[in-house]
Order: sequence, then structure tokens, then C-alpha cells
Amino acid sequence: MLPWLILMSCAVLALFAADRAWLRHISREDRPLHDPEGYLEMTARMTELCHGDRGRVDALLALQRQRHPQATQAEVVRLAMRELLEPQSSSHP
Repeated sequence: MLPWLILMSCAVLALFAADRAWLRHISREDRPLHDPEGYLEMTARMTELCHGDRGRVDALLALQRQRHPQATQAEVVRLAMRELLEPQSSSHP
């Protein structure tokens, strides 16, 4: 009976250690998201404004990418956000 108890205890400890190692491996706290210009947050906000329609957001980004091929991703997102917000601002006096 004692060898089974020791074996079960070792198995539980090994499972716990493996779980902790996996959680440390997938944790993103040690690797912060690289978004110095905030365009990922703006893209998420655009998706909210489009009622979750990511296809429309991607189409707006593609249109701005065609219009301004030399622009960085952050500039493309800013231009698309401006175009998305223009109809809303013109409807409010």
C-alpha cells in the first residue's frame, strides 16, 4: 500500500510541476505586446464601431493601404479610423 501512495504522490507532484511550467511558458507578462503607436487598440476600437464586423475593418484598411502604399501600418489604421468616423461627425452638428 505504501509504494502506491508514494507513486500517486509523485505523480500528483509531477503533474503540478508540469502545469506550472506550462503556465509560465504561455504567460505573456514577461513579453509585453509591442504596440508603441497604439494601432492594435485602434483596430479593436474600429471593430467595435463596425459592430464586430472584422471584414469591414479589413476592407477599410485595405482601401487605405491601396491609397497610401508608402504608409506604415499605424498610419493606415489612423486613416481608416478617420474615414470610419467622418460620416458620424458630419451627421452631428
